[in-house]
Amino acid sequence: MKFEVVLKKSATKDLKKLSKTDRIRIFKALKRLEDPFSLDIRKLKDIENTYAVRVGGFRIVFKIYFDRKIVFVTRIDKRERVYDRL
Repeated sequence: MKFEVVLKKSATKDLKKLSKTDRIRIFKALKRLEDPFSLDIRKLKDIENTYAVRVGGFRIVFKIYFDRKIVFVTRIDKRERVYDRL
């Protein structure tokens, strides 16, 4: 089941702040989010339809809209900061 991956403006800004090496790793993970259940995703408590996937020391936080087949990426940041910024 293929989903369209859409980045929120803040997630795009997060990507621009990363080093080239980290950015490449994140892009590979974003490509794999077209089939989000092929990754080891975790449901976030207290936030509806929101999940996170680990990419090294980073987390990609996203929402899944099953009716429209969209994965909407909201944040990309280091683990120690990402959950405070939701």
